[in-house]
Amino acid sequence: MRWLLAGAIASSLAISFSLACSAWAYDFTVDVRTIGQGYQVRGYAPDGSNQLLTRRRITQYLNLNVFDIEPDRWKDPDGGRNNLFVDVSLRFDTDFGGYTLGRPTGLDAIRELQQNQVDILYAIVGGRDIGGRLDFQLGRQIHFDLVDFYSFDGADVVLRAQKPLVVEAFAGTEVRGELPLSSPVFELDGTSAGSRDPATRPDQASELRPLAGAAIAVDPGGATALRLAYRRVWSATADRLPGEPSSGVNDEKLSLTGNAGWRDRVFVTFGVRYNLLLAMFDDQQVGVRVRLTSRQWLSVEQAYLAPTFDGDSIWNIFSTGAYRDFRATYELHFAPGVKANARGFVRVFESTPDETVAGQDLGAQAPGGRLAGGGTLGIEVRRARSFLRIDGYYDDGYGGRKVGADLSARYAVYPGQWELEGRLTGYGWRSDLQPESNRGVVFGAQAGSRYQLAPGMRMHFLAEDNTGTLYRSQFRGLALIDVDASL
Repeated sequence: MRWLLAGAIASSLAISFSLACSAWAYDFTVDVRTIGQGYQVRGYAPDGSNQLLTRRRITQYLNLNVFDIEPDRWKDPDGGRNNLFVDVSLRFDTDFGGYTLGRPTGLDAIRELQQNQVDILYAIVGGRDIGGRLDFQLGRQIHFDLVDFYSFDGADVVLRAQKPLVVEAFAGTEVRGELPLSSPVFELDGTSAGSRDPATRPDQASELRPLAGAAIAVDPGGATALRLAYRRVWSATADRLPGEPSSGVNDEKLSLTGNAGWRDRVFVTFGVRYNLLLAMFDDQQVGVRVRLTSRQWLSVEQAYLAPTFDGDSIWNIFSTGAYRDFRATYELHFAPGVKANARGFVRVFESTPDETVAGQDLGAQAPGGRLAGGGTLGIEVRRARSFLRIDGYYDDGYGGRKVGADLSARYAVYPGQWELEGRLTGYGWRSDLQPESNRGVVFGAQAGSRYQLAPGMRMHFLAEDNTGTLYRSQFRGLALIDVDASL
């Protein structure tokens, strides 16, 4: 932690420092990175006036990885078993610009607008292939797959019982922004720690949320795997009233994910998640990718997503309906380094009972209908010293219309030493749901450079400006220095 804070105060540039050394039978790597940013955002006052608010941000990362901790007598001759390790990632973030000056304080304080924040993103003590059968992780960890992601403090144990059968169990407490040194990124959506309305029971956000789950998987190796998982999160009832239960369920889900491959030509991935708390399927995804020839690929995808929230959130009642998305992508490789792609999609939006927009009952119909569709066309060219890509896209139907193009390029002035890159974007939109400002255009430009000052030392510059219907300029810049060293 001292390294983290000292690095943030001492440097306004970015330093990436990596060490790999061996002592007392273990190895470690340390990565320290400091990123400074400066830009402006427009702030709107209740009286209709607005001003540009400056952001001057410094973000400091410290990542530590220690491995080969196990005694020599535990080690497998091939290095594949009985591996012990420690992984830690810390982040310090501060904003000393005008963005947070004058913000509400006291009872009206906005908890999300913290000026200084220290987070432990993850901190794991783990082991792999212990005895050829067991994997474990202890500490703050992050899990994500095709249909689920969460973070918790606790233990995760995986046992390869009998190939191809794998059994997993995990338990702990959900990582929430209210906990010390915690990031709110992975916590359940739909509640706010900043609420002060007694009717919302603001103390509920401070209650610990135990988490427990289990999974069973079939993993024969290669491109085929199947995993069935269950997870439950609950918490005690804050400010409990007569007749209320002592605790309640915040989240309870059952998920099934899998993937398969056939002769290195057909690849299938799928995932489905059932929300037991709300008694509904809230995530369904399936994708098939086929290699037609050595130069042609075809991908077909289908996704169904329904917004669901924390069990304490009222948004589970007032949320919008789900949507189902169908899309297909075709890729053609004309020649080495040259390929084109075309994608088309259709999206179907479901209605919810008594759905309204701007106070009007939509019933079964909505502006633009319940369908949306569109597509993209693009071509990409890669050469030894250059890269060029251009894409055009069109989207129309439910909600409005959007059409635009994107051009990006990169060129190595001196390969391995100096590179230039740039990007141009432009798009226009028309909204069916905002009659007062229902159309506009945006144009943007980016320019960047990467220069190698010395072996293992690189300097990056990036500048961006956007202009359009809603603002004349939105400029931002980024400067970064990377230094790599090894001992």
